[in-house]
Amino acid sequence: MLEHDDLARFLDLLGNRNRRRILDLLRDKPCYVTEISDRLVLSPKVVIEHLALLEREAMIGFSLDERRRKYYFLYQELDVSIAVRTTSGGRAAVSPPGRASRIVRWLGQLRSLIETREGLLEHLEGVDREIDRAVTELIKSGEGVFENEADIDILLALSPGAQAVDALPDLTGLAADELTDRLARLERLGVVRAEGSNYRLSDTNAE
Repeated sequence: MLEHDDLARFLDLLGNRNRRRILDLLRDKPCYVTEISDRLVLSPKVVIEHLALLEREAMIGFSLDERRRKYYFLYQELDVSIAVRTTSGGRAAVSPPGRASRIVRWLGQLRSLIETREGLLEHLEGVDREIDRAVTELIKSGEGVFENEADIDILLALSPGAQAVDALPDLTGLAADELTDRLARLERLGVVRAEGSNYRLSDTNAE
């Protein structure tokens, strides 16, 4: 059970909408800073600041991949409850009225967010199945072009337009050596083309 100061700090931590969004994202899977920044449309600097606070409170942790890039993951699940007990003198052992009402309001908002997330997750499960089906069909239709989903990740990263080679590891999650080999193969097949230090899809209509 959290002590009074710990509870106040915990509620202050969850009082920030972007920190709640980061925790929701990390419930799905580990993510690195750039991925969180892109998914939540936040600057990397802001993401790093929020991650530092959550890590300090031992709510998240991180692991390093072969490129020494930090992958953050949820370290503790949240299980919040509040109880009101009456003392022998007949007075309720609760925080001052103002603080108690804020706690109840925040907990109500947290419960509403959790219920919303559960509904979204149920919908996302269906979306994930459709994505898996589309990827399978795309690999079949591109037989001889796509080796696996990594090639599709590269093409998806290039679909909005030309991307710098240095940006592609973060956009695709692929190591630099593997990315270089795959780009070279896709270029030989005429699927992508190099433009200086950038790559783009060969089909100019793809944009």
